[in-house]
Amino acid sequence: MTEIRSATPQLLDLAAGMRPDWSRDDLSGALTAARSSGWPWPRACMTAVRLLCDPEATPRDLLAEVRNPLARETAVSVAPHEVPEYAAARAELAASLAAGAGEDR
Repeated sequence: MTEIRSATPQLLDLAAGMRPDWSRDDLSGALTAARSSGWPWPRACMTAVRLLCDPEATPRDLLAEVRNPLARETAVSVAPHEVPEYAAARAELAASLAAGAGEDR
């Protein structure tokens, strides 16, 4: 098996090509923070590349994930009403609440 080596300069070059709106220093600092927080290189690299592909993301999003890794993963990226299951779940909840309102407490 081949060892996975850190390639921070190459990732920064890729980011400069993909996202000229991103500051190289900001991304470098976010990658340094990830390393200082114990993130292995593959995790930091994959997270950075995922964010590079998100037109709304910034290097600060990587810093936010370093501080709270679950924050972005659990965030909803679309409005709830755009999710097909949302209407059905909402109707089921409303029916359940209506049925419960008729019961004696």
